[in-house]
Amino acid sequence: MIESRQSDFFRSAVESISSFVPEGNFRFSDKGVFFKSIDPSQVVLVDFFVDKKYFDKYAIEPNFVGVDLVELNKILQRALPSDKLILSISDSEMKIAFESQLKRNFRLPLIDVSSDEVKTPSINYDAKIEISASSLKEILKDASLFGSSIILKINNGKFFIESRGSNGVMDADASKVSNISSKSDVNAKFSLSFFQNIIKQAPLDNQVTIELKNDSAMRVTYTIGPSKMVFYLAHMIL
Repeated sequence: MIESRQSDFFRSAVESISSFVPEGNFRFSDKGVFFKSIDPSQVVLVDFFVDKKYFDKYAIEPNFVGVDLVELNKILQRALPSDKLILSISDSEMKIAFESQLKRNFRLPLIDVSSDEVKTPSINYDAKIEISASSLKEILKDASLFGSSIILKINNGKFFIESRGSNGVMDADASKVSNISSKSDVNAKFSLSFFQNIIKQAPLDNQVTIELKNDSAMRVTYTIGPSKMVFYLAHMIL
């Protein structure tokens, strides 16, 4: 059984994951809770982890269980701010309970999901950018006025985001709101809608870390409460 008086972080993390991956395997280990999967279009890899020390109670046998993420997300969206989250696993189902003045119980059948191990890319990135989620979300909203893709550039140690379309061009210099470290210039193109969905659940006052390399997947990292979210987004041809 796992218990947490703060269910917001787990709800937001599952909502973020389920926007890409409809079903997958959670691994409950003696270290904490893991989830790693690739979306059906093979564009985004999701890597989630929360250390067991952040739960009020963590007494669960090591387990590897398949669940419908869309249905789990629907259940977790029903949590109230005052609810304690209680989660347990049996041979055939995941049991989710919300407990405050009300106690509500849900049972979600376990499903068979391919258990092939997903390997994270091994990339020696050339640039690393740290930017507030609020600033990044606003820039991507601007970018969506004109294009369905964006170009991220590191040029002479400065960070630029650009989108182009038949109706116009958006070019943002985000250098003053970013911490940038780079070994070389980078020019990389990505899907705008996928990028927006990746950072949708990032808290506005949190930092988002972006790592870039030419002709390589972008790595995006941020935290939701105590949980760590890592995404790899495949690049597009320039």
